[in-house]
Amino acid sequence: MLALFILIILACVGVCQWASGRYEQVLGQGMKERAPTAHTGAEIARLFLAFEGVEDVEIVEHSGVATDYFDPRRRRLFLQPRVSQGTSIGAWAIALHEAGHAAQTGEALSELQWRQNVIRLNRYGPIFGLVGMAGMIFMRLPPRFAGMMLIVVCVLLLMLNLGTLAIEHNANARVRRFLEKHLARQPDEMDRLLALMNCVAVREVGDLLKSPRYFMLSAMPGSGKIRPAK
Repeated sequence: MLALFILIILACVGVCQWASGRYEQVLGQGMKERAPTAHTGAEIARLFLAFEGVEDVEIVEHSGVATDYFDPRRRRLFLQPRVSQGTSIGAWAIALHEAGHAAQTGEALSELQWRQNVIRLNRYGPIFGLVGMAGMIFMRLPPRFAGMMLIVVCVLLLMLNLGTLAIEHNANARVRRFLEKHLARQPDEMDRLLALMNCVAVREVGDLLKSPRYFMLSAMPGSGKIRPAK
């Protein structure tokens, strides 16, 4: 039984590390390669939004732990400065993927909101699972049972996260239509950009391992800078 638990933990860690590694490709190599044109991340995002007829989205620069995301409630696209002002293909990939969410309306918008709730669960759920585990041990329940419950919680959260990834790829599919026109004469660049956008799509799968970081920074005084308050 112990061996099975260890295998499950290693599998979860492996999936999370895989997702984080794919996103690091964007932040690493992608940020060093020039974009097909001289547009910045914010500018190419605006061009895409105009192509989709989306006129109610504001692009806001924001530095913090939680950034580079679209807020459907406030209709704002938050981008860190190096993405907003960057002219690399990595900056494009991040900005366009997140802008793709702004084009999701109707049923797709409801699915996006559900996806964001799942992301929050993955960021903070494991910490509450640890608290629950400590509580069970304090109540003199067998540590093995408490540990098993924590593993179950983490596995369920990871599966839920993976199960909603179709929403992320739907955002990329919307951007693809724009790129087929904007980069019609540069098909290789479009393929490279779409590959990086697929890496961005799985970014939050790695959040399960970052749960302590999100929790601690959220609990610290002045943590309002972690995510935009307005």
